[in-house]
Parts: sequence; structure tokens; C-alpha cells
Amino acid sequence: MTTMLAQGSFAPEAKGARNGAVVALIGKAVKDRTQVVGAASFYMLAIGAVLGLLWPPLRDVFRAMPRGMNDLVAAISGGTDLSTSAGWANAELLSLLAPAAAIVVAVMSAAAASAGEEEEKTLGLALSVPIGRGTFLVAKMIATVILVFFVAVCVGIGLELGNLIGALGLSPAGIVGAASHTLLLGIVFGALGFLVGSATGNKRSATLVPSLFAVAAFAANTFLPLNKALAAGQKLSPWYYYIASNPLAHGADGAHLALLGGVSIVVTLAAVLVFQRRDLRG
Repeated sequence: MTTMLAQGSFAPEAKGARNGAVVALIGKAVKDRTQVVGAASFYMLAIGAVLGLLWPPLRDVFRAMPRGMNDLVAAISGGTDLSTSAGWANAELLSLLAPAAAIVVAVMSAAAASAGEEEEKTLGLALSVPIGRGTFLVAKMIATVILVFFVAVCVGIGLELGNLIGALGLSPAGIVGAASHTLLLGIVFGALGFLVGSATGNKRSATLVPSLFAVAAFAANTFLPLNKALAAGQKLSPWYYYIASNPLAHGADGAHLALLGGVSIVVTLAAVLVFQRRDLRG
């Protein structure tokens, strides 16, 4: 009886220690990446403002472009139409720069979290806190989501800034949709970074593999549609579900977001399982 009371009396303290350790891990992981996130976020805000400044003088030029030229630009930039403000924003920010910023932040964070501490021989110390391997990795993943979320928010703020400066006529639903799709695309590649890092313990591999996969996914979505026989292959690319529905013009696509989110969850669960079972170094 006395033993049961003693165990019960320490349970809340143990739970509090675990929760505190998780919060500390998340906070440290976020703090370690503040510089790169700050640079990426500032860039998103600056590009958004430039979009607004350049649209009024360029609007009539784009609308006077020959149809063939406009079609060519659309073919190589994911179907964007430069004669519209949404198409202009897609071509200059959302087709490449915004997703690249989200992916870079996600992959760098994932690589450092899943393999960086192992390479630096500090993983043993990190795991000495009263939490398991799975909880440790999930805490790092939460930090990555927070970091990418901040970048996505700045994408939205940048678009709204350009909207105010250049009277782009973008809708709140479209801006939120574009930011949401940017967030989920970044998380997909971040999850892949966690999986590679958890499987190899190699920070370079955890950075290089998802980065190369992101480039291949972008190329597949951009160039496969140029050949009718290969066009269906673009649907294998995460990039397709990021931009195909034109979220800036039409708002978030629930089905596409659900697919990106589902892939992220599956890859994340695989990373946790691998991390729990592999012999760790450091």
C-alpha cells in the first residue's frame, strides 16, 4: 500500500519532468534555426513587397504579350498566366522561391535534428532526459513544423504586403491557401529528411537526399506535362499537389492538402520506427 502511494505521489512529478524536457527540446531546436528562418522569412516579405511595386508598371506589358509567349511562360512555370496578378505572384514567388524557402528550412532542421547530434556525439546527452527515442524525435519534428509554419506565415504576409502596395486584388482565402500549400510541401520534404537522418545518422545524407528529391519533383511537375505521353507522371510529384490547383487564385485545395499531410504523417511514422530500432552512435 505504501509503495503504491509512493509511486502515485511521484507520477505527476515524472510526467511534469517529461513534459518540461519535451518543451525544452522543441525550444532549443527552434532557437538553433532562428538565423536561417529569419533570413528566409525576411526574403519572403521583401519579394512580396517587390511584387506589389512592380505589378502596376508591368501589368499592361504582360497583357500586351503575344498569346504564344504567354502560353510558353505558362508551360514552363506551372500554368501561370502573367496577365493576371495571381499569375504574376505565382510566377515570381510561389512557383519556386516560396517553396524553396520552406523546403530549405524544413530539410536543414530535419537533418540537424535527426542526424546532427549523433554526428556531434551529443545524442547520448540529449537522450539522458526522461523521455524515449520516439518522443525525442517527435519533439524535434514539432520544432521543424513550427519553423516551416513561420516561413509560410511570412509568405502570406508578403503576399498581403504586395496586395496592399500594388492593388493586386488577391483574396484572403487565396493568400491563406498559398501559405497553407507552402507549409505542407515543406513538411513533406522535412519528413523525408527525418527518415533519411533516422536511418543513416548522416547529416549530409539527410540534407542531400530530400534536396535532390525536391529538385526532381519540381522538374517532374514542370517538364513532364510538356509531353502528353508523360503528363500523367506529374501527379507522382508532391509539387503537383502544391501548385496544380492554383491556391492563390482559388483558395486551399482540401484534397491536395490532405494528401500532402498524409504522406508527411506516413513518412514521419516510418522515421520514428527506424530511429527507435537502429543502433545509435554518440
